[in-house]
Amino acid sequence: MSITKGPKDFTMLQADLNAHDYYVARAVTLASARFGPVKSVRVHRNPAPFALVEMVNREHAYELAFQLGGSMFGNSVLVHLEPLRKAA
Repeated sequence: MSITKGPKDFTMLQADLNAHDYYVARAVTLASARFGPVKSVRVHRNPAPFALVEMVNREHAYELAFQLGGSMFGNSVLVHLEPLRKAA
C-alpha cells in the first residue's frame, strides 16, 4: 500500500486490487490509521475502486481527507484506490 498522485493531481492509495476485499480493507485500515483511529472500512470496486473509511471522530476524518484528497461525509472519507504498481 502506498500513496501516489493520481490523474489531475489528486492523491490515491495504491492497493492490490486482485486481492480479496478483506485484505484490501486491512491495508486501507493500516494506511488510514496514521491519521487516527479507524472505525470501519468498506471497499467498493465499481464503477471505480474506492474505500469508504469511517474514522472515530471528525478531526481524524478531516486529516485523512486532507492528506489523501478524499471527500468527507461526516466522520467518513471516500479514498480513491488504484492498482498496485509493480516494482521495476
